[in-house]
Amino acid sequence: MSYQLTPDDIDNSRDDEPLAIRAAKNPNPAVLQALLAYYNEISHDAPTLRRHNLERYSPNASVSGAIWGIYETPLTAAIRANLPHNIRTLLNAGADPNGISAFELSDYAVRFIRGRDPKIDTSSFAHCPPRATVLASAQGKGITAQTAPLTAAEIEERRGGFPRFWTEPNVPAQRLRMNAALTALEVAAGTGDVSGFDALRAAGADESAWLTEEEGEMVELSEEAGEAVSALSTSSPVHQALLAGRVDMLRHLLTGCGYSPNYRPRAAPTVALPPASFAIARCDLGKPGVQQCLVELLAHPKLNLNLRTPVFDVHVLHFAAARHDPDLLGWLAGHIPGGLKAAGTTALGHTLLHIACLPLTADQIVSRNPAVARSIHCARTLDTAWLPHRLPSPLHMRFVSPGQLGGDPRPMSESERRALRETVGVILEDGGVDVRAQDTDGNTALHYLAGTLNVDEEVVRMVRGLEVAEGLWERVRNEAGFTPEELWGE
Repeated sequence: MSYQLTPDDIDNSRDDEPLAIRAAKNPNPAVLQALLAYYNEISHDAPTLRRHNLERYSPNASVSGAIWGIYETPLTAAIRANLPHNIRTLLNAGADPNGISAFELSDYAVRFIRGRDPKIDTSSFAHCPPRATVLASAQGKGITAQTAPLTAAEIEERRGGFPRFWTEPNVPAQRLRMNAALTALEVAAGTGDVSGFDALRAAGADESAWLTEEEGEMVELSEEAGEAVSALSTSSPVHQALLAGRVDMLRHLLTGCGYSPNYRPRAAPTVALPPASFAIARCDLGKPGVQQCLVELLAHPKLNLNLRTPVFDVHVLHFAAARHDPDLLGWLAGHIPGGLKAAGTTALGHTLLHIACLPLTADQIVSRNPAVARSIHCARTLDTAWLPHRLPSPLHMRFVSPGQLGGDPRPMSESERRALRETVGVILEDGGVDVRAQDTDGNTALHYLAGTLNVDEEVVRMVRGLEVAEGLWERVRNEAGFTPEELWGE
């Protein structure tokens, strides 16, 4: 006997999730089958206006994260609920195997455009202005291409806050009140559902961007209409598998499906981390699954560990140095020809030593010292949730004193001091870093050490004790006009 829909199954009067999404999450497959049959029956001859109202019963019903805070379709709901029968039912009924529309992906990606006007509200529940409009605003600031080198204005803007060394002052998606817009393939990769993933591929889900091998410059996202759905995503299945620690899925993607181990999301230029950097910077390395994924990734014959992030030119070793995990740094360097010397400098002029010596956040500098407050405004943290300013953009650029940044002072703990000492020891032992190097703010590593609360004085002695460091402490001035000696003291 076939399932008989209840009044609740077909009640379309409520403003919550569409009926098809609710049915897709129901472990009883008969409910979804009956609802889709009902939809076909009532929509076939329905007037155009009523047919629009019936889309909530459709296999392609959708919830917009820009409006409701969550991106969802029946297909992605069935994947998250791990209901393979419902996945097959939806695909057979004509569900878009991408699991999300190109419009929703493109709208979400607008929030990642480099040089977007901070006055454009991207965190409220509303769609963004068209991509072309926001790109035109960026071009008006001199950003001729999303992956072009940093402009002088962008570097100057960083001095008005306390941005992270590896991305822009306003981290894309940091203040969003919605979940990430992901394709069905990315959702399946995150759940580890290999059979569901393969069903989506067989149904024609777009994966073209993720199969492309990249070397050097990242492929620019086209401004023309018709860009592939996979290219519009700010992530990828490989990134999602890494994040969730799904080693079987990662192996399937890289070996079985031919996905690139080097893909950088084109729609997110200032946070487009290649997979290895993403694993080090954004994943929980304390999870065994993530550790296994990293080992699997490092074994891939086509992995390019020297591939940097676009715009900021951050190397995977820079991210490792920021973690203050000397064992990780040394282990990773062993996989790279040239070892630590391969890291070089970032677009902001940061060496491995600079990054290791950066304060974790604005709370870790001697802000009572005016020289420090004027000199240091770059954080080491990889945590995207930390807010360097209490007020949302563009108000963060209106601070008149560093005291308005961050929260209460947080001196380095003993364990943090030890981690810094050991990390700096690994870097100095390699001998490939010029301790005299100055970044775009004119700071040497000694400037950052001198301005950090409760810094380990042994680390300062280690750096100052190098023959090439003679005179740095008293003579080398940064862009604000101060030497490390003038930043020293709490």
